[in-house]
Amino acid sequence: MKKVYVCGSLRFTREIEELEHRLKEEKIKHEASKRKNSHGIRGCLNKIDHADVVYVVDPEGYIGKSVAFNLGYAYAKNKQIYVTHVVDDPPVMDLISGVLSLEELIELIKKEPPPLRVNNSLEAIIDLQFPSSVS
Repeated sequence: MKKVYVCGSLRFTREIEELEHRLKEEKIKHEASKRKNSHGIRGCLNKIDHADVVYVVDPEGYIGKSVAFNLGYAYAKNKQIYVTHVVDDPPVMDLISGVLSLEELIELIKKEPPPLRVNNSLEAIIDLQFPSSVS
């Protein structure tokens, strides 16, 4: 299952905590930035490095400078980036994979690709690489 990094302006800490509670209920791996700490922006970047998806809590489209920096970093790292609302800055919105509600995010995360079925027999591997029907 994919891991989610949840972020947003510190003015939305309550919303981030509510979202985090729901992700825990759904047993979705996640990390969140909810308060200032000694790791600052480097801590956020480390969390982005370890996530598959970045989910931004941005009521009314507000993200702030630090979150905009995080989004640029996540984009450069080829992370999927989703927001709760359309970002009020069109150039930043161009970096976003989509606008998703929490329910849509949960559905997306829980969609696992089908397991890869591999036949481990040597004959099957050789047959794939050197088909016997070659004339």
